[in-house]
Amino acid sequence: MCMPLIVNSLMSQAREMINAHLLPVLALIATISSVSIAVSLRPVAQHSARWNICYVDSINWYQKNKPDWSIQDKEVFASNFCNGGTPVKPGPGFQPASR
Repeated sequence: MCMPLIVNSLMSQAREMINAHLLPVLALIATISSVSIAVSLRPVAQHSARWNICYVDSINWYQKNKPDWSIQDKEVFASNFCNGGTPVKPGPGFQPASR
């Protein structure tokens, strides 16, 4: 008769201990996960910022130096340049530029 009471008491103590420590453990895991995600996204954000600067600068350069080009040509060439593409001639088909 004494055995079920002891087992019941031990189980309730274990349950209370889990309940008491569950929130801090889950909060710690959530914090570590959030920091890890933020750290891993930083290089992507830096690359995007550099690409945006390159694109805006390229568009400005094309507007100043190639005023006869269409907006579409300027955007295509700026995007191509900032993505590391090879130079091409404007117009239909975009032929590779001679070097």
